[in-house]
Amino acid sequence: MEADGRFNFEFVGFPADLASYINTLFIFRTDEDVLEDILPAYSAQFFLMPVGEAEMHFADGRVAHSSPAFFTTPLQQAAPFRLHGPALAIGVSLNALGWAALGGIPVDQCANQVLPADQVLPADLAQQVMELSQSVSEGEIDADGACAQMAQIVRSGIRPIENGHETVIARVIEWLNSDFNPPVEDLHETLALSPRQVQRLTKRYFGQPPSSLLKRYRAIRAATLLSLPDLNDEMRRQVADAYYDQAHMIHDIRHYTGRTPTLLKNDSRTVGTDTLAPDGYGLVEPFGAGSPDTKDISD
Repeated sequence: MEADGRFNFEFVGFPADLASYINTLFIFRTDEDVLEDILPAYSAQFFLMPVGEAEMHFADGRVAHSSPAFFTTPLQQAAPFRLHGPALAIGVSLNALGWAALGGIPVDQCANQVLPADQVLPADLAQQVMELSQSVSEGEIDADGACAQMAQIVRSGIRPIENGHETVIARVIEWLNSDFNPPVEDLHETLALSPRQVQRLTKRYFGQPPSSLLKRYRAIRAATLLSLPDLNDEMRRQVADAYYDQAHMIHDIRHYTGRTPTLLKNDSRTVGTDTLAPDGYGLVEPFGAGSPDTKDISD
């Protein structure tokens, strides 16, 4: 991606064997003294921040601060943040399986937090990532080299998921991808588990029961579509039909992205809009039932 004058947000290719665990690998740079934005309700992020500092503000009033190596746990609501630059961040966006395999902390016990690397990773890997951040800070390794090493640290830290729950995570992903607004009953049938078990497992690996999880992804998908400058009338109608009325749509999109549909459509490029863009997605497709070509959604 090209810089917009305030920041540069670059998605980097990552090894194919990590595709089941990673949404994106990225490099973020800014020369601004202060850069403020809002991070949508997104998956866990693993950061090096060898240059600059950041703080994140949560809805309950907590303010969390960055460190040279840290994680943002899965977010259940959009969270404003402030960067104090110049700043450089090298990041890995982990999907649900990636967080479960690397972090291992149930999402319903850790959502909406910023955690130092040593609270998530084994001691040896936490030490490696801290040394890597220092090496970047001192100019011994560049950002591209750090990305490669971050991928290796993720690979080294991945552990098997207990009780074959990889299948549960995969089935939830398939359900979310099956339609823009899939019935919750379809997930129960697919998993062939009791409603209580389905609730417990989706909260553990996604932080929310199925109905709330669907609501979050529906809002993020709607935001992604409505932010497209040439969205055709048919796709716009499908977005509207997924909601009881416009007020509910506006409320949900603001809650999960920090922006109203009008702002998404008219906003200049921001960190938040880059995160919502299709390139920022991984296993969960932004459009439901697979991502259409842009010619299919544009006038």
